Amino acid sequence: MRKCNIGLVLSLSRYGGGTYQWTINILHVLEDYRKAHPEEIQIHIFCPTQNKDNKDNKDNEDNEEIRRVFPCFQSNQVSKVAIFFTKAIIKIFIAMPFLLFFLRYIFPLNFIAAKKKVDLMIFPGASFDAALYWGEQIFMFTDIAHIFYPHFPEVSSNGELRRRHLLFNYGIKQATQVVVDSNQLRLDVGEYYHANLSKINVLYQTRSQTLNFDDNSDDCVQFKNILPKKYLFYPAQLWEHKNHKNLLLAMKIVLEADNDVFLILSGAKKEGSEKIFSLIENLNIPKNVKYLGYVTDQFMPILYKNALMLVMPTYFGPTNIPTLEAFYFGCPAVISDLPGVREQTGKAALLFDPDSPEDIANKIQLVLQDKTRREEMVKMGYERMKLFSYEKYRTDLFSILDKSLKIGVE
Repeated sequence: MRKCNIGLVLSLSRYGGGTYQWTINILHVLEDYRKAHPEEIQIHIFCPTQNKDNKDNKDNEDNEEIRRVFPCFQSNQVSKVAIFFTKAIIKIFIAMPFLLFFLRYIFPLNFIAAKKKVDLMIFPGASFDAALYWGEQIFMFTDIAHIFYPHFPEVSSNGELRRRHLLFNYGIKQATQVVVDSNQLRLDVGEYYHANLSKINVLYQTRSQTLNFDDNSDDCVQFKNILPKKYLFYPAQLWEHKNHKNLLLAMKIVLEADNDVFLILSGAKKEGSEKIFSLIENLNIPKNVKYLGYVTDQFMPILYKNALMLVMPTYFGPTNIPTLEAFYFGCPAVISDLPGVREQTGKAALLFDPDSPEDIANKIQLVLQDKTRREEMVKMGYERMKLFSYEKYRTDLFSILDKSLKIGVE
């Protein structure tokens, strides 16, 4: 096997929700891939230059954490000058995409990667770098929800919809391999972006590898003691597409029959999230809704294991990591019925219409009122999780890497 350099462009924050967890899973597999080929494979991580004078910079903390957890990776800081030119080139590309051919010749990452002799670059998530990079690459993403839900401001306001169309259109065309997390998404990408299905790979997600359950520490015991006895759990940043609105309307219906049930929300605030808190007040349910904000990985397993159920009314998918985390930690999952969602859930989750607060409330009540159903859902979740183990995820991503690097091909 020849020596190969794999690069990965890292631009993430732990406050980025599922995208952060998803990227960390990829890094774990890359670490294992290097261990499987210690003499032949080198992993290069490319991330923005740190501002050492700003100790409160969260991105700095996350980059330091990556270096600590994955010491075998070669960490490459992209200079501020390169970042400045990258942003300028992306702006030009968005305004004049017909200049793409020429812009690639001055795109900083192309020169940085060439200097490190990168054979394969990986882009996890929607990044214009994927469209402007000229080498062998894997473009990985988890949805094209802007196609189906363009009315949500987070995918459409201030020119965002046009940017997304440009990014995916050119990124997919440029990619050597495309990696998505469901066959439904694979078919959608083929249809809406006219992509060759032969280069679109399905890599089903696994649970977050950063969540390890240890509830014996003093901090965990203290955290567990502040939780209500009966609660529903929804971990999601407060984007409009996460559909907190209909969940709160459903919660109002549920509380009319059982007023000692609580709803716990976790996740960072986003633009427009004040509408959620206003709705909580207007529905007169503030005593039964607890917003925890960002919750560290240490406490997330506790929230899952003690919840009556995960309730996830999101519109984006079709697959989501919280569903798998619920399966793994023995928490019944009650989630949106999206096209392709059964690829992940099978029969282990109870599905509802995310447009209908009444249906959401009905499915919640079915699980609340039937202990036997809850126990059966937990059992099916454990069984379902066997299909999405980290070992399976690693094997499948290994195969994609082998194919991209042409390992085993004569």
